[in-house]
Amino acid sequence: MNQAVPQNLVKQPQRWPLVSLLLLFLLLTACFGGGNSPEEIAPEAAAITTATLRCSESCLAHGQCGTAADGRTVILARSAGAGLSDHDVLMASDSVVNIMAQESHIIQDVTGVQSSLNFYFVQPPEGGFSNWVAGSCVELSLQP
Repeated sequence: MNQAVPQNLVKQPQRWPLVSLLLLFLLLTACFGGGNSPEEIAPEAAAITTATLRCSESCLAHGQCGTAADGRTVILARSAGAGLSDHDVLMASDSVVNIMAQESHIIQDVTGVQSSLNFYFVQPPEGGFSNWVAGSCVELSLQP
């Protein structure tokens, strides 16, 4: 009774349960994974503190503020992430903002000296778009 069994009739392990489990994992990761980025957090729930944007000597020395064509003093900001270049947003100096997040980065001046600089993810108190601003342009409010 020993007969050769054709190769196409040999039972292969079922891969459907494994594939289904993998697809379920990918779906759950897409729906729930990653946590909240600063842009996704509601302002009233995420504000760390309030601050005022100022074109201080330090801010000016870092090249992060100046005067617009219409004479307003403005702070340079970035929507894409913390950094000292490639600004795409102008914010009014002396405006109050909510600080949503903070990051510290190592920067290097033209002579090669490295230092640490905080960047703040700020949003106007009335809501709207959030942007990254150099810490040298942020005057933190004192909390009682």
